[in-house]
Amino acid sequence: MTIIEYKLHPSDDGMVTPKFVDDGGYWLNQDDYTMIGTIPDGVEYYVPDTVVTYTLAELQERQRAIHAKYPMKKNLDVDDMTNDEVNAMIETWVTERAE
Repeated sequence: MTIIEYKLHPSDDGMVTPKFVDDGGYWLNQDDYTMIGTIPDGVEYYVPDTVVTYTLAELQERQRAIHAKYPMKKNLDVDDMTNDEVNAMIETWVTERAE
């Protein structure tokens, strides 16, 4: 599995997730409208060279930067998550998809 950052693509049906994204729609960056998703290993269809890939550490860094600007909430939109909680959430997400 490869972690990627992507944008929705225009189609006749509106904006859609690109076909190369296996599991997507996570953690919208409100500044550039990018989201996080995955591409399965051994994919045999076209993936643009411009797609940004992330390691766990890089994804955690991306999310902390977004969190600094647009705080992620931990319960009913009341309390902000800490950076450690953001890191743990991202690590859990990656671990679940790597199994």
